[in-house]
Amino acid sequence: MMDKRDIRLLASTLVALAATAGCSRAPSPTADISWPPPPAEPMITYQRSIYGSASLPRSVSARLKDFLFGAPADQSLAKPYGIACDDGDKLHVVDTARKGVMRFDLGTGRLRFFNSLGPHGALVEPISLVLDDRGRVYVADAGLGKVVIFDEEGRFLRFIGSDDELAGPVGLALGPDGERLYVVDTRLHTVKIFDLEGSLLGSFGQRGDAQGEFYHPLGIAISPDNVVYVVDSFHFAVQAFDLDGRFLFSFGSSPQGIGTLARPRAIALDSDGHLYVTDALGNNVQV
Repeated sequence: MMDKRDIRLLASTLVALAATAGCSRAPSPTADISWPPPPAEPMITYQRSIYGSASLPRSVSARLKDFLFGAPADQSLAKPYGIACDDGDKLHVVDTARKGVMRFDLGTGRLRFFNSLGPHGALVEPISLVLDDRGRVYVADAGLGKVVIFDEEGRFLRFIGSDDELAGPVGLALGPDGERLYVVDTRLHTVKIFDLEGSLLGSFGQRGDAQGEFYHPLGIAISPDNVVYVVDSFHFAVQAFDLDGRFLFSFGSSPQGIGTLARPRAIALDSDGHLYVTDALGNNVQV
């Protein structure tokens, strides 16, 4: 069973793959792969690759259920992109090709796929997702122009964002208090702030080249010390704000080499305060 650190490291690997749109299988390593290499203490260590249900070891109880009731059909990832994990063993991955969410239970080895919106059809262009502390799954769907909320079993609950509030939601993050949802809208070049019932609380940013303005923002992450980091893709930068959207600083600026960004896509933080930014042109993760 993987602990939370293992899950975070696995998540970093999948995010890197998603940002470069790479889905080809790499051979399993024959030796330990860590970064940075020895003699430095590793920050990231390769654990394993997950391609689908066949990649997951099955628990004894799950194998017994398979024997009694039949094993579920194998399911494979096609084009993974957004990713989130809970405090246990459940890993959620948005598959943009299959147009849905795959939930891997790393404890039992079971996999569940969901994308149904009941009477509203199905997900159209899911991009990213976050989980709240009640197990609900929030999915940004750029095709629908809405954030979709599912319960922990994958059942559709409701939408966030009316037609005049959202156009192209792509990035999601929950505030440190878990009560505010930050939604990056790449078509409107802005970040919208909602409460968890769907009421719009505020927004910041607009299309432009000044500090605090965006040109097709994508990913977002919020640190425990209340800094909101937004990936500003066509400005080749990450911009930082306070929780109310006031500009603080930026980094990345232009594609000139390591330490600057060429095609930034996603961002994540670890428990030590490091920022991980995927760069699709450089095919790397910069820390």
